[in-house]
Amino acid sequence: MMGGDNWLWGIYLILCFTSIVEIASASSRLAYQQITNDNPLMRHTMFLVIGFFCLVLTLQTLASIRTSYVTGLGLLSYIGGAILIFLLPVFGRKVQGAYRDIFGIQPAEFCKVGLIIMLCTLLTARNEVFTRWKYFRKKTEGRRYWVLLATIGLVTVPIALQNLSTALILGIVSLSLMFIAKVRTSYLLKTLVALGVCAAIGLSLLFGLHNLNESNESAGRAHHTELGLLDRANTWEHRIFHHDSVPLYKQAINDDNMQEMYAHMAIANSNGVGRFVGESQMRDHLPEAYSDYIYAIIFEEMGVVGAAIVMLLYFVLLWRCYYLSLKTTDKRKQLLMIGLPLLIVVQALIHMGVCTDAMFVTGQPLPLISRGGMSILATSACFGILFGLSHSILRENRPANKE
Repeated sequence: MMGGDNWLWGIYLILCFTSIVEIASASSRLAYQQITNDNPLMRHTMFLVIGFFCLVLTLQTLASIRTSYVTGLGLLSYIGGAILIFLLPVFGRKVQGAYRDIFGIQPAEFCKVGLIIMLCTLLTARNEVFTRWKYFRKKTEGRRYWVLLATIGLVTVPIALQNLSTALILGIVSLSLMFIAKVRTSYLLKTLVALGVCAAIGLSLLFGLHNLNESNESAGRAHHTELGLLDRANTWEHRIFHHDSVPLYKQAINDDNMQEMYAHMAIANSNGVGRFVGESQMRDHLPEAYSDYIYAIIFEEMGVVGAAIVMLLYFVLLWRCYYLSLKTTDKRKQLLMIGLPLLIVVQALIHMGVCTDAMFVTGQPLPLISRGGMSILATSACFGILFGLSHSILRENRPANKE
């Protein structure tokens, strides 16, 4: 036995199985229409296997050495990811107007895992850690708060310039962890107010950009204004301020609404009960059906029940991890057992919201199911840490159970 909670193993294996089945179906557009020479299923399976070995390595390391090893892993991931993010505009590859990867690596995936681990470490660190420098004159809790904000901002701000939805996920999870760790309410309220002011300023600037783009278009110039590193703002402006008065179902399919249209058609095509696995009709038309819109294909093939089961798996993951966190008195383990699954669940909900038109269009893979490389490895690392922590927690409670 490698160890770890059986519930977590069951969720992980079901998600992997669902992933392989749905990738085989959803990626037919790539595999059979010769858009690429790569075999999507083989590539995806390879990353799942690599992710499994990362998971086992993490689990065995935590089980055989000590759980504090997670801090070192998080620090390495955080620093490495932060360095790559700052190098991204210089050496990165631009995809659809945004820098997403560098040397084939997506630094945001490193930072997601590393940031959550670092926050859990800082939130549970001893007060002496924050009283070593005489430069600070505030209370210990105030020092901790500013260190937390600096740790979050160092990676989320540059990530937001290229991928706002990922920064949003990190912000939600970070604030949730600070609330769970009982950071002073006044600090959290000040943070929310500051974020609200920044959001208002950002929306004002985007509205100004919208007017400028409209003027350019009226004058016959290019619609988008060149903004250099902030060029991604044109995408945000388009998503927020460009709304067609004609209902989507009455519009002709074009490059702007193609993803939404075919996702809606896939869900409607399910007739509620699904067309059965491998029988999707929209997979050959829906762009990114194997990645950013795989939940729509799951909905079409497996119906309402299948889609609900997939959603339920993520909530069961969060519930089970929370349940295990209650069985230990180690605050760091408790936060890690809540923060890491929360990161996975929030990302999953955003993906599902995009596919079902519950939120604005943004590219977020469905954790462990969508085709991907670094995303699968990062999620597998999260599961490996959760398995290792659950193994440690269950081992702590074993003598009490025997008595």
